[in-house]
Amino acid sequence: MQQPGLYFPFIHIRDDDWLKMAALYWPSVRRLVPRGYPKHDSPTAQIFFDAAILRDEVPGNLIGSTTWDLLMTLRENANLLTQNYSIGQAYHKWDGRLWSEQRTVEGDPQLGWIHVTKFPPDVLDYLVSSDLAKLGRGGSSDSWVGLHPALAGAYMTVLAQRLSVRAHFEPLTDQVDLRIATPSSDVQAAMNLLLGRQHAREEIAEGAAETGVEAYVMLALQYARPQNLDGIPAEKIVQCRENLQEDLQTFRDYVDSQRAELAELATIPIQGRKLEAFAEHVEHTVQEPLQKLERGLRLHKLEPTRSLLLAGSFATPLAATVALEAAGATPHAVAGTGTLAAIGSAWWQVESIRARARAGSPVGYLLDVRDLLTPKTLSTRVRKFLSGTYGRG
Repeated sequence: MQQPGLYFPFIHIRDDDWLKMAALYWPSVRRLVPRGYPKHDSPTAQIFFDAAILRDEVPGNLIGSTTWDLLMTLRENANLLTQNYSIGQAYHKWDGRLWSEQRTVEGDPQLGWIHVTKFPPDVLDYLVSSDLAKLGRGGSSDSWVGLHPALAGAYMTVLAQRLSVRAHFEPLTDQVDLRIATPSSDVQAAMNLLLGRQHAREEIAEGAAETGVEAYVMLALQYARPQNLDGIPAEKIVQCRENLQEDLQTFRDYVDSQRAELAELATIPIQGRKLEAFAEHVEHTVQEPLQKLERGLRLHKLEPTRSLLLAGSFATPLAATVALEAAGATPHAVAGTGTLAAIGSAWWQVESIRARARAGSPVGYLLDVRDLLTPKTLSTRVRKFLSGTYGRG
């Protein structure tokens, strides 16, 4: 069964278009929401929440089950952590970019704020006593923990990875280029300290395998993404998922078959080379099969049409007559020499060929998504069919 996604590092989704794309693949997108927390979701996020695609997970229910021995690692790296990521360092050295999972930031703008429920109690006590965390925002609330922004980002990245391994999620984020949950060099350095130098490589690689799936899927979905994605209603994304369940599962199985290779790509240490490797893999496994499928569909559309026009012996579907009239065909053309019968029958045969061809391809789902999210009017489809260009644009 396909694993749900686990969104990090925030509570609220920051990019609605990213959420639409994620909803086209993952069964659900989970997020860590403290019990009773007042959410302020966008209209798009609310639609996905109502459809049970965006779901909430109570942090305490997950964090209590993890065996992540963070406290011991913190103590082993206490000097370096304090030297580079203390509260004092955040005030004096950070460049002003904000990291906070809370939307409204008041006071202490140099800190990254994380809800207290996302910390094991012993870890929180140690962070506060070591000047690595500040409890309470502006003295008014003990529900938020402030950390150096790099340390906050590293903590949520590691937490998402570890919880994903334990609870069988896929860590997802909308905060980095190409949708790869790989932190910046500063956050990566903090991650190394949080994980412990001795175990950093194994732990990062363990989480990176999940990240590789997100990178691959988000790049692959670019071939199905309409240009005006921001104008596509969330309800249409939900309907698309429902209409294409079988094709979507085929595509998921195809992605699962590549997990080992994606995990290997995700461990490439040089970020630029890693991105290049993912792009090359997507070109080979998605772009090339899509181009081959589309070429085959174009051939199948044109050849049956010519033969049917010559035969002129097929019954005319009523819908085809209506379509031709809607396309602006003259009465003479509609009634003349059996052309209508041939074109009408060819139209339905072509649709059947297209459906079978896409269903037989592991990437056919991407073509279906593109077609459903960029619908053409009936008259436009018929005009393209008559000119031999239907399906090319």
